[in-house]
Amino acid sequence: MFHNALFIKSIRDHLRGVFGWMFGVVALVVLQLSVYPTVRSSSEGWSALIDEFPDVIKEIIRITDYTSEAGYISAELLSFVVPFIFISLGCMWGARLTTEEEELGTADILLSLPISRSSIVMTRFMAATTVLFSISLAFLITLIVGARLLDMSIPITRFLAGTLSLLSLGFLMETIAAALGALTGKRNVALGISMSIAIALFVLYSLAPLVDFFDTINPVNPFQWTIGSIYFYGKRDIAG
Repeated sequence: MFHNALFIKSIRDHLRGVFGWMFGVVALVVLQLSVYPTVRSSSEGWSALIDEFPDVIKEIIRITDYTSEAGYISAELLSFVVPFIFISLGCMWGARLTTEEEELGTADILLSLPISRSSIVMTRFMAATTVLFSISLAFLITLIVGARLLDMSIPITRFLAGTLSLLSLGFLMETIAAALGALTGKRNVALGISMSIAIALFVLYSLAPLVDFFDTINPVNPFQWTIGSIYFYGKRDIAG
């Protein structure tokens, strides 16, 4: 069920893009953490500014204490930007998993090799998952090192939990995109539909505190299982 040469080729063909995404995630974490000392030193002003936000906005973005270590990381990294990076990665790699060879015109060559189709799919799926895992590991290491340099008191286990949630979200969207690619045979269609699904689920998750019907959907919403269960905000503070 696993073919080593195909696994290496699947990653090597997109290695430059993988390093680009990894560098972008690391740079984003470094940038956001480098701003936190300024936020911390002017916490009273930031708190007063947040208090001026309408309650509706604070409910949607789920932020109550922006100046705390947990609140800042949640708002700047784990509430929107980084989750959608993993969603995008999962959708892109999943969409190309069953369609790339067909679009490149190399499917006949690949299928003529003494490798079963199930082995091809499984190997490429493992390659895509390895990419997601590698980028999540780079995110985790950068976050832990940066937090320690800034003397943050957030436990490492919470960073691990947050990163695992992001990885799970990316893995889920990778699976959905791969299934859509196999169903439609077109990478752009699979990518577009899977991203649309992710955006729709995120809107439902964001508006759940304001709409009772959406709140009843949250128990089966992947965003609630992942970033909604990290508790980097509000009363369930990560450092507590």
